[in-house]
Parts: sequence; structure tokens; C-alpha cells
Amino acid sequence: MTPWPKSHKNDTMWGAVAEALVAAYALIGANGKLTSYRPFSDVDGKDIIMDLAGGFKDIYIQVKCTLGLTRSRRIAGTVRLHRDHIPADAKLVYVFCLMDRQKMELTRLWVVPALMFYKHAYRTPLPKGMIQFNFDCRVDADDRWDDFEVARDELGPRLVQLIRTAAESSRRPAMAAVENVTGRWIQIAA
Repeated sequence: MTPWPKSHKNDTMWGAVAEALVAAYALIGANGKLTSYRPFSDVDGKDIIMDLAGGFKDIYIQVKCTLGLTRSRRIAGTVRLHRDHIPADAKLVYVFCLMDRQKMELTRLWVVPALMFYKHAYRTPLPKGMIQFNFDCRVDADDRWDDFEVARDELGPRLVQLIRTAAESSRRPAMAAVENVTGRWIQIAA
């Protein structure tokens, strides 16, 4: 049997742990109002899908976790995207978090809708048309990010609120949907 390493350096493993904790905190805090799913693949930056229980209203969560502070005593996270493919859907939410491995918990959490993240984040141009969006938060207080910070027990209710807001924003004006049924076009009231 291979001995367990003292400190695991695998970012993928710690990312999976953070995603599991985010899902657990959200489910517990929402008191039965949410269900969660994890995609088999993460090609679109969707780590967790949160859905209102009993319906078809959901959001997609990308979790970014750090295990400690930067040298300048900040909490940092990055999102790298191609400048022509910046997902701006109201259903995309970033959750930035700070993990304490000794306590086995996420000690700080920020829930930031994608559009608000792109607006508030510092940007770094990268080669090949890429842009890095930087979550760079001061430990004590940071006007840029303070409104997005939530306690663990507030995570679920905040996600429920964001799901409802995204569902409202995606509603279209009273238009009829058209569906092809057995070769005939019928209108279905929306």
C-alpha cells in the first residue's frame, strides 16, 4: 500500500472537494428547495448544476477555490476565457471560496453572477486572444466584493434567489411557441 502524502498538491482534487462542499452547504442551507447535479464533463465551466426542487429552473455554478492567502494577504481566483467566448448568461454564477484544510471547511464564500464578476474583476490580457479575469479580494474589507460574500448557511438561499432571478430574466414577452406535430404546425400559448 502506498503511504498517504503529507500534503496533497493536486488542484483537481482540492477543486472537487470545494465543489462537494459548495453543493452540501447549498443543499443544507436551502432546506429542501434545491437539488444538485454534477456534469460528467466540465467543458463549459459548469461544475455544479443547481435546480429548484420540483421544477425546471436552474443555474450553473463554476467553483474557484484557494487554499490560502496570496503574499499580499489577499484571496485570489482566476477565470481565463477567450475574448470572443465570454459566457454572459444570467444562469452562470461563480462561487469563489477559501478552504481551511485543517478545519475541513470553506471559511469564506462569494457568490458572483457572471456578468457582475466580469464587471468587477481586474483583467489581464493574455496571448492568443485570451483574457484572465482576476478575483482579488482584500481579507478585511473589500468594496469591490463585499456585497457578494455569504456565510455557509446563506449560500442555499442566495442560490435560490439567483435561480428565481435568472428564471424571471429569461421569460420572454407573451409570445406563442410554435411546435411541429405530425407534419402540422400548431401554436402553443406560452
